[in-house]
Amino acid sequence: MIIVEHLSKTFNSGRGRVQAVSDISFTAGPGATAIVGKSGSGKSTLLNCIGGLLRPDSGTVTCFGLPIHLLSRKKTALFQRQKLGFIFQYGNLLSYYTVFDNIAFPLILNGIDKKKREKQVKYLLERIGMTGLEKALPNELSGGEAQRVAAARAIAHSPQMLLADEPTASLDSETGENLMGLLFELARERNCTLLLSTHDPELLHLCDQSFQMRDGRLIKP
Repeated sequence: MIIVEHLSKTFNSGRGRVQAVSDISFTAGPGATAIVGKSGSGKSTLLNCIGGLLRPDSGTVTCFGLPIHLLSRKKTALFQRQKLGFIFQYGNLLSYYTVFDNIAFPLILNGIDKKKREKQVKYLLERIGMTGLEKALPNELSGGEAQRVAAARAIAHSPQMLLADEPTASLDSETGENLMGLLFELARERNCTLLLSTHDPELLHLCDQSFQMRDGRLIKP
């Protein structure tokens, strides 16, 4: 269960103070929740606060009983390593790691032994349709392939929570639809709470609940 209460976050810029997130409250239970809005509406900032990548100015974020907004850096890193999977807009794969090693990375961080690690990565490669590309580097992949690898990496350690920030923004509609179908399947397999930001209303039918975000505020559609 993800509980967000009266969350706010501002940034200083050359244009003055920007209110990226303004007094947001909502609850996300098991299943999938979509945050829908245009670019610049505050979706990424909201996800980053929930995942502990940003500290909110005010309000609270509680994920599975953990007060994310109060955790020390060490405890935040532990939470992110063990409980969280994150898919960024452009994949953010490790450029000097192969496809196999990118997917294995969170398993290595969590101390999974080599035999179990290899079995898990091989399974995920099969699930994302990329068996045979284990040794490929990220710069040898298409955009859709890179995002599939990013999805496999994010889910590899069976996190309780999966955050996906505009995962289809850089993809064509067919590739994006296939990626989201795969992502929802993997999240259901791992009993993972999925929270995604998107500007694509076509994804809403796949989600258990959705909210619209506009000018830093959350609005129920």
